[in-house]
Amino acid sequence: MLRVALTGGIGAGKSTVAAKLSELGARVVDADALSREVVAPDTEGLAAVVSRFGAGVLDDQGALDRAELAAIVFSNPSARAELEAIVHPRVRARARELTDAMPDDAIVVQDIPLLAETGQAPGFHLNIDVEAPRELRLERLAARGLPRADAERRIDAQASDAERREVCDVVLHNDGDLHDLEHRVKMLWDERITPFAENLRLGRYEPRPDKLQLVHTDPEWAHRFEHLAARIRRVMGPSAVRIDHVGSTAVPDFLAKDVIDIQVTVVALPLVDAFQDALGEAGFFGKVGLDTPKPEYPSAAQWEKRFYGYADPGNIAHIHFRPIESPGQRFALLFRDWLRADPQARADYAHAKGALAAKFDAAPDYTEAKESWFSTEAWPRANAWAAETGWHAPVC
Repeated sequence: MLRVALTGGIGAGKSTVAAKLSELGARVVDADALSREVVAPDTEGLAAVVSRFGAGVLDDQGALDRAELAAIVFSNPSARAELEAIVHPRVRARARELTDAMPDDAIVVQDIPLLAETGQAPGFHLNIDVEAPRELRLERLAARGLPRADAERRIDAQASDAERREVCDVVLHNDGDLHDLEHRVKMLWDERITPFAENLRLGRYEPRPDKLQLVHTDPEWAHRFEHLAARIRRVMGPSAVRIDHVGSTAVPDFLAKDVIDIQVTVVALPLVDAFQDALGEAGFFGKVGLDTPKPEYPSAAQWEKRFYGYADPGNIAHIHFRPIESPGQRFALLFRDWLRADPQARADYAHAKGALAAKFDAAPDYTEAKESWFSTEAWPRANAWAAETGWHAPVC
């Protein structure tokens, strides 16, 4: 199933987005609702809260007095952390129960206000952040009857917009009217979420467009790499010796196809095959691949790799799993570092790209033609640069 995390600061409009996604067909799991459920009367969670904070946090009926508890924790970071240590694991466990009971082809949206704070983002295929200006959020909270001082404390107790953006793939701005927000949600559903779910169902990654298009550096490329790397680390743990952003999108201020190239260094390729199912569940699908052999290493066996892609149509990526200290693993890092360090190398590669782009309209033809430049120009020059500068491939 496609697992989507939905987050946003208090008053940003996350519940509105969740409602629209539910209307479109998503199965919504509301963390706020679950946080109430796990501390309902006669639950083990409520007993743990009372044990820590005392019977004064209960109302006359023996239920949790949330306002009384909020008054304690929102002015005391240590107390808030203790409350979260009680509530969050129980909420996550209950969310897993609900999700596991859903159909395999469901699109599950978990509404998680504290996604950035709790480190859960890599466990989801797609993370969405809902944002609104601070003053507008305060106005919305005031309309709900929350005093401004309390609203400000709650906003300040949560992650900042910048911190949420760091872990999210999509940002929805909710500073206009309801119709505009719902329209953007519908577009996201049609253009990204449902195709993503279909790719997962069919066990395929999103291919790059057939038509060649080179674009200038996008500041989001680095974020896209970090999000994908975090998902791979979550699956493979220390079996991924290194995860590096390579290729043209890893070179600042450079022309590239809008495809993130990632190299995952492993001890041996059969290790990747052992993770095939787990990688598939995380949205990564692939096959046996082969880099083009270079003169000093003519054996094709030395250039074998595993080539994977990601199922998200909004984050097209190529993941190259290569053995540690293999010629392909070393060259991917060397080529990136050479381009970053040598202006003439960047200029020459950009010229070669431009010439080939003018000649070939299809991305596969362009890529195949570019291999000649890699073998005759990039390989000898990058290796000469490495010898001159003392560059060597980092091990871990």
